[in-house]
Amino acid sequence: MRDATVSEAGLGFDSLPLEFFQDYPEPGVNFIDVGCIFDNPAHWRIAIDTLAERTAGLDFDFIVAMDARGFMLAGALAYGRGIGFAMARKAGKLPGHAIRIDYKREYGSATIEIQPERIKGRRVLIVDDVLATGGTIEAAAKLLRQVDKEVVGAAALFDVAFFKDKRNLSMPVVTLRDV
Repeated sequence: MRDATVSEAGLGFDSLPLEFFQDYPEPGVNFIDVGCIFDNPAHWRIAIDTLAERTAGLDFDFIVAMDARGFMLAGALAYGRGIGFAMARKAGKLPGHAIRIDYKREYGSATIEIQPERIKGRRVLIVDDVLATGGTIEAAAKLLRQVDKEVVGAAALFDVAFFKDKRNLSMPVVTLRDV
């Protein structure tokens, strides 16, 4: 039996309950646990349906998913659109040829990698769970541009409102809810 869609359930993404963990993974960080979206089939459907609706106007033929919660979102979105997706991973997690970039994030620095041969499309949407400083998304965009891909935008479930005025993004971003 199929779960209700967004319109059938009468619920919107803004009405879904969220879980936060203070001082995780480091002191001073208020972590949004998207597991509370993934573990409920009705909430999961609402999230993916809403993400699909809000990104429908973007012209993309491939998705890059950010490590790790972005994998589930991108996979479902790509499946629904009938396109492929590839993973942007933490350093050392991809086999074969990969290119990498170091970047700053809201609580330190990190490195991500992509496998250029896995990026089959030309016009790419980057998908993650949470947008904070935008450092992760911008790092992925730089890697994609190095291999001559056009980054048409990015999408995330949540936008950390505290960082909105502090970031300068090089692409349009679709988010579903401010936190």
